[in-house]
Amino acid sequence: MMNKTTDTNGALPLANLLGMFLGGFSVVVFFISQSLTVLIPLLFAPTVCGILCAVLYRAQSNTTKDQKDVALNPVRLDIM
Repeated sequence: MMNKTTDTNGALPLANLLGMFLGGFSVVVFFISQSLTVLIPLLFAPTVCGILCAVLYRAQSNTTKDQKDVALNPVRLDIM
């Protein structure tokens, strides 16, 4: 019977290192995606509120600027 020789001084193979790296990376991606599913709905209300406040501010500033330049007219018709 022949004796089997083993390499006890060898380094980790490239496939093992790549597997450990990809496994750790997938765990990190999994936890980030799980936390995002909790946090994204919480960002919806402040985003909508911020957009509506910005639109209201821009509409208000345009109205006050336009009223200074408009000549007086006794008949005014507002159409929305």
